[in-house]
Amino acid sequence: MKTKQLIFTILTASLVCILAVACKANADTPSKVNVDKDVIVAIYSTFNNEGVMDTVSPCLLEETVHVSELLHYSGDEGLTMPFNLSDTTKFAEITATNLDKRIVIVINGQVISTPVVKMRLDNGACSVVLDDVQVTKLFPNVNMEILKSKNR
Repeated sequence: MKTKQLIFTILTASLVCILAVACKANADTPSKVNVDKDVIVAIYSTFNNEGVMDTVSPCLLEETVHVSELLHYSGDEGLTMPFNLSDTTKFAEITATNLDKRIVIVINGQVISTPVVKMRLDNGACSVVLDDVQVTKLFPNVNMEILKSKNR
């Protein structure tokens, strides 16, 4: 009898864990908005000029990329813009030579992000988080409030 109770307890606990993981996975699913737009992405290195980060020219990499969608994760203020750079070899080289340094990501001529590179990226995958002003400038047809309200 104790064996049956133990098995029942283990199965019940396992089921609760599975349901908890499934619910958590659904909670992290972002809202999406299709944008289907080409943008020009440029990446620059930086240098510290007496405490101020300056951009170093010439550009390390510039190419037109297609952005198919923007993502909004619950609790985030901005929208994530994922994209893929086609020159994966050059992007891997840039990330490898700038480890623990800031790079500048410019989209359509405006500085969007200045992340610190933490690892070499070999597949060309990149993303930036856009604030409301950046989204409005780059994707004027996107209604920020409707998108954010879907994920509250």
